[in-house]
Amino acid sequence: EPTCHTPYLCMHSAKANTDAPLITILAKMISAVQLSVLACLLQFLCVLSSEVTIDAASGEILSPAENDDHLSQPFCVPNKLLDGQISTCTAYQITTLNASPRRCIHIEASPPIDEDEKPLVCTNYPNWSDGTNTCKVYAQPRNKDWCTKFGGLDYSGLGVRHNANQACCVCGGGNFQKPRLQIGEYVKVKFGKYQKCEQMRIVEYNFDPSFSYVVEVTKECGRNVLTAVKNGVKEVKKEIQPGEKFHVQDDNPNLIEKHWKVELKKCRYGLAQQEFEFFPADEHLGDSSVVRIQHKLSGVNLAEALGGKTNEVNITRVFEDGLFLGSSDFYYLQIITQLFEGRLNIDGTPWSGPPRSEYVASGYFGEKEYSEVKSSVNDIDDMQFSMWAFKQVEIESDETAGVVDEHAQWLLRMTQSIGVDYLDKLPPFHLLDVEREASKSEVKARFRELSKSFHPDKLVNQPEKKELFERIFVLLQNAYQGLKSADEAEKEKFRVQAESASQIFAHSQHVIELLPFHWTKIDDGTNETNGRYILNVASHINSTLLNVTDEVESDSTEQLWVTFMYSARCSMSRSVVGVVDLAARHLAQLGIKVGAYGCGLYKEFPIEKDDVLGVKSDPICSQFHRRETPNVRVIVETLPGKRRDVESGEFIIVPPDPEVVKDNAMFKYFYAAVPDGNSAQFLPQNFIDFAKAGRQVWESSHLVHKMRKEDFSSPDFISNISIVAFLDGTGLGETNEDVVSTISSSFPGLARRFVNDDVYVGIAQCGFGDEYADVNDAASKRYVDCSKLDVSRLPDIKIYAPNMTEGESLLRGQFGDRRDVQIALESLGNVIRMMIGGEDGDEGDLDEIDDIKEASDEGGGSCGNTQPPPPSDLDLDEIEGVEKTPQLEMNSEEDTQAPPLAEAPKKPKLASPDKREKIDGGRDNKVRDRDRVAGFESRQQARRGGGKILGGGGGGGGGFI
Repeated sequence: EPTCHTPYLCMHSAKANTDAPLITILAKMISAVQLSVLACLLQFLCVLSSEVTIDAASGEILSPAENDDHLSQPFCVPNKLLDGQISTCTAYQITTLNASPRRCIHIEASPPIDEDEKPLVCTNYPNWSDGTNTCKVYAQPRNKDWCTKFGGLDYSGLGVRHNANQACCVCGGGNFQKPRLQIGEYVKVKFGKYQKCEQMRIVEYNFDPSFSYVVEVTKECGRNVLTAVKNGVKEVKKEIQPGEKFHVQDDNPNLIEKHWKVELKKCRYGLAQQEFEFFPADEHLGDSSVVRIQHKLSGVNLAEALGGKTNEVNITRVFEDGLFLGSSDFYYLQIITQLFEGRLNIDGTPWSGPPRSEYVASGYFGEKEYSEVKSSVNDIDDMQFSMWAFKQVEIESDETAGVVDEHAQWLLRMTQSIGVDYLDKLPPFHLLDVEREASKSEVKARFRELSKSFHPDKLVNQPEKKELFERIFVLLQNAYQGLKSADEAEKEKFRVQAESASQIFAHSQHVIELLPFHWTKIDDGTNETNGRYILNVASHINSTLLNVTDEVESDSTEQLWVTFMYSARCSMSRSVVGVVDLAARHLAQLGIKVGAYGCGLYKEFPIEKDDVLGVKSDPICSQFHRRETPNVRVIVETLPGKRRDVESGEFIIVPPDPEVVKDNAMFKYFYAAVPDGNSAQFLPQNFIDFAKAGRQVWESSHLVHKMRKEDFSSPDFISNISIVAFLDGTGLGETNEDVVSTISSSFPGLARRFVNDDVYVGIAQCGFGDEYADVNDAASKRYVDCSKLDVSRLPDIKIYAPNMTEGESLLRGQFGDRRDVQIALESLGNVIRMMIGGEDGDEGDLDEIDDIKEASDEGGGSCGNTQPPPPSDLDLDEIEGVEKTPQLEMNSEEDTQAPPLAEAPKKPKLASPDKREKIDGGRDNKVRDRDRVAGFESRQQARRGGGKILGGGGGGGGGFI
């Protein structure tokens, strides 16, 4: 019978034989806010005759023809929760982020069996004994005559009220009742070695001689034991292995109880085990953020299934509205795990503190697979694991019967963005979108589902797509044939051969997992071993995917990429996959692609013994000179142009100018915040700001002159204030890549600042010297002989006054880290602005990323960032003496190596280092070189100041600041 106690109650439609007009008027008068009153009124009317039916949701009287449908179905009073984002009476999937892969909360349960369908079973009296023997002993085959001999004996003198004939099923006694638990349910037991096992399932009922549950272990558990294997080697295994079965006698809740297995499984449309409904919490009807979440199939409350002490879930937003695309879709779920009832303070008074609450999480930092829902997270530092989204389950109808498979959409999106060849490199599990240990029946069912989207026979009227769909269909078919193999050895071999299990972005919806064949090596012609891998994704995109309406002539263009270089061995990389995917979704709308590349994952570049992360062994990663992962940068892919052939009329691909390709390849806007190890830096808004700033740096890079030998004698250079950065063009020198990247990314902003002034900003690449320059080689013309420009160290920044050909170095010593560069260039820009007057050009978003980098200096913990801290007796901010030239005190290194030999150059040719002076009143530069810490730890010292700017300092000279 329906009851009346809450406004969201689902109940059967009431019937009445009262005057129809009167009922209609009453129903219209009742507002939506008073639906609970209406529910109670309708229950009262249930006792009346059944000629009229009122729809409690709308208040309308239904016609007799409509009655039959409403009589058999309960109705639910609609309501809005979470500021209108969630509706009652609607089923939702609760999902993780769209990566690794996106999974749904899944409670394995069968629909409750009607009590009338349950068998009547006999159970022994709980804990009965005749003083020596239990019913179990009476049931043993060797004691088959005990019931006749001893079953009727009176044991009341021993304090036993019943005899065996009354208490034991084998003797004709016991209790007859329906089982509490049903076959297929997961349980916990509270005795023996099994009490610590959490994944056990009832597989059958046993009736002989008395009832017992037959329970099977589904996951290894228990204590660790050593087991001997071949060749005398021992291995550690759990004491209880999957498949082991045992009996639980008596249907006693003190021995066995139901355990809800709350899992994470791949989201499937129409799967009832993944559907939940939301209702207001009983005690928080005015707070739409406190709700009850109920599993639709089993009726279990989600909070209670996770071990919560109440049935309430507190839901809060993760991000602000409008922060990025989809920022309003994600929530934290919090449950109460301890109430502290009866707890007292030290003085004996009742404790009045709040209950203990914990966040519902999909995993923990460092885990590779996320299969169970956790409820023991006390904070949300690892945001990715605590974020959830609610996806409404579409009601089956003519409109939704043909719902497009989400994975099929992903396969198409990947082919359109990176090419169909990419799918051939995916592990078969990923390609078919099944679990790694999926059964043959599950693999077969999934293959049939995907075949509906890609079967070539369905594209008779679309010949331009048929070839592509045929290729996808064949790939799906090959994956299916391999996974369904009955030969487990062959199946495992197929898995190993076809799977790169460590690709952490293989499931990502919007981040492209880049493979080695997406990179092409180019050679600048100066050295056989010197080359650079550049992105060349466009050449692998299948032409049948191109929009035929876009067949117009075009010049070579550029595609901006944010590349996420990671190591599969680094937990930091895995912990941010989901939030990076969120940023990639937003950046796709801005025309910026996000790609990820796994360092050391591929057989083309085997990992060396001393390279744990693979960043040194893999040339694609090593070219960026980073020791830690993850590291992120903005790079540029040069796309080919298109021209229509005069004779054939067909469009042909026009390769880009090699010099343009090389110039674009030099652009690498490094995200210096990432190596500091703070996962908060990967929050979507920070990642997006970095990408936008990188795009602006790229767009402003044309303001920076790429200087060659003749540019140093040009009127533009000589007649203006000039600022020139000298970098290692050979790639063979020993330079701080962090400093070089910061200079390269900061100079476009500096140029934009003076875009309206007579200030010349350029970057020169130092080569091996004029004696090695080939006048017929275009590549060699890109380099200058820095030994003739008084450049004695790299990188260096020089300032030239108008009509002066000899420049002054910005610093007396080497740049210690990126902060040295930022402070020095900011100071330089301020001084020049004061000298020439005027206003700065628009710097746009370039300041935003500096705020992100500033915050990152508090972090630490990325993989591979293991530099020791500076010695405690070294004060990086120490300033001694007074100097005539205003100086910014920075760390300095002395280049004591001799100039390169003419017959075998191994680094750029520079001016003699003899002119370089000692700093800090004569302190030996070698001390600074030995104590130099080029990583994160040194920045903590540098943040205290970095020396005087435009003020007095120690003796010496040779620097502008």
